[in-house]
Amino acid sequence: MRWRYKILMSIVVLLIGYAMGVLLPPHFISRSQISDAPISRGDYYLILVGVLTAFGTLSAAAVALFMNEIRSTFKKVVYDIKLDYEEIKEEVIEIKGNKKAKRYFNSCLFANTGNINALNCELYIESASFKANEITSLLTWENAPIKWSEEHSMSYIPSKGKRMLPLFEITAPERQSTPDGKTTITPGQIKIAGLKPCEAKGGCWEMIYCIYSSTAKPQKFKLIVDWNGKWEDRQTEMKNMLHLTLTMI
Repeated sequence: MRWRYKILMSIVVLLIGYAMGVLLPPHFISRSQISDAPISRGDYYLILVGVLTAFGTLSAAAVALFMNEIRSTFKKVVYDIKLDYEEIKEEVIEIKGNKKAKRYFNSCLFANTGNINALNCELYIESASFKANEITSLLTWENAPIKWSEEHSMSYIPSKGKRMLPLFEITAPERQSTPDGKTTITPGQIKIAGLKPCEAKGGCWEMIYCIYSSTAKPQKFKLIVDWNGKWEDRQTEMKNMLHLTLTMI
């Protein structure tokens, strides 16, 4: 962009010089006697045409240099990214007449409120961390776009349309009986888009994502998953233990 501004400024200077040459010709600023006689109608229109020509040339140069920027003020993608549900959703199973949550989950809703389509959309992780017991650890992730579906890592969001992406899931711990009559508990798993599934444990996950498109500027957003480590079998109790927050950056 810097070279465009340099070219534009050079054109502005040249056009200003041209306009001054038309409005103030050399003989006008010389030491010759200044006349108070009014200019003729022909001279007036000649000067006016010169000024309009200079202005038109400058405008054409500016439009040519900044066509994309000018167009983007009228035609652009506008993202509205948020959680699909304000609270976590549950998938319920029934065991011996008792209903229990098998998993809790939420998705990310990508809406395009702009007037052009967001093409070739790819979603990447930019940073990920986990904090527990006042200790923060950086997490590793695959440097590849997050898949929108099992087959596609690229999508598009039409103007006034939306796309959904599974963002978070936590599964219930499994209770199993041993031959000696004891019960063992296998921890559930937490799955966050872009990270490998890991053991469900209390703490705070902080993720920063960025969505890229060939027709839009990159847009970042942050996901925070805060869980105290306590599992509840129904959503009405679990929502007080597990909180998801998504904000656009």
